[in-house]
Amino acid sequence: MELRKRVRHRLAVDAVFTWQGAEDSWLHGEGVTRDISVAGAFIFSLTCPPVGATIQLDMLLLPLDSGARSLRLKTEAAVIRVEHASAGANEGFAVVLEELNLGEGANVLGVSQRNRQ
Repeated sequence: MELRKRVRHRLAVDAVFTWQGAEDSWLHGEGVTRDISVAGAFIFSLTCPPVGATIQLDMLLLPLDSGARSLRLKTEAAVIRVEHASAGANEGFAVVLEELNLGEGANVLGVSQRNRQ
């Protein structure tokens, strides 16, 4: 039975993320999305933040105008599940997006998920 409230779309884009680790150190990871929706995403990565961590997530969604400009999504997200590598499965983690910030390159527009529900 499907428990998701939003439809996820298969989309493989580069994702860069940071989170605060022990002793207030900032940790960094990179990966590729498996799927994404307006409420969440799954990211394949060898570096997985722990469940419950809040991450700063930056994804380059697609190039516009033959690569001259790009559309990027920046958001804060909460890690809700980590999947460790096993036979035939890749390592990665699922997040719930807190707020969507969508824009071209450095120009970013914010849309709060809390206000949309």
